[in-house]
Amino acid sequence: MSDITTFGFVAIVACAAILGYALTQAFAARSGRRFWAVSATVIGLGLLALTGFVANPGEVKPEGVLYEPFFAFGPLGYLLLLAGAGAVVVRLGRQLGHRMLAAN
Repeated sequence: MSDITTFGFVAIVACAAILGYALTQAFAARSGRRFWAVSATVIGLGLLALTGFVANPGEVKPEGVLYEPFFAFGPLGYLLLLAGAGAVVVRLGRQLGHRMLAAN
């Protein structure tokens, strides 16, 4: 396994662990401020990862092998964007549901 592949794997595992912890803490918090800060950070990290992926395009080596040094940032960026946006949608849905129940 090359160094960049090892780095990408470690980065994905570390980000998944941090993301899981941050989202559980954000949902457990009574204050909405922490939740929105964590969600914005997760979405920002997703955008940063996708920017890194797009800024470093792959190349085809003379042997005909495709080499993409930051391939892991593509799936990681989409994962972070979906997790952050999904958390926001779930939170807004819960708030709307509580307001609709309180209005009845």
